[in-house]
Amino acid sequence: MNKVFLGLPSHWLMIVVIASIIFACGINKMHVTNFNLFIFIVFISIAVLVGFILKTSKQKID
Repeated sequence: MNKVFLGLPSHWLMIVVIASIIFACGINKMHVTNFNLFIFIVFISIAVLVGFILKTSKQKID
């Protein structure tokens, strides 16, 4: 499975957590009833995910 799921397990866990948060907002129809808050949650979630991945991954220096 290491050939399929590249990266750290914590990265995959974080992706699942963020996807669950966005999915829960969608199930509650937040994208229809409160669009601005929904977009804010999506942007903040993605920013946290990208920051986490950049912070915890090893930087390759040539």
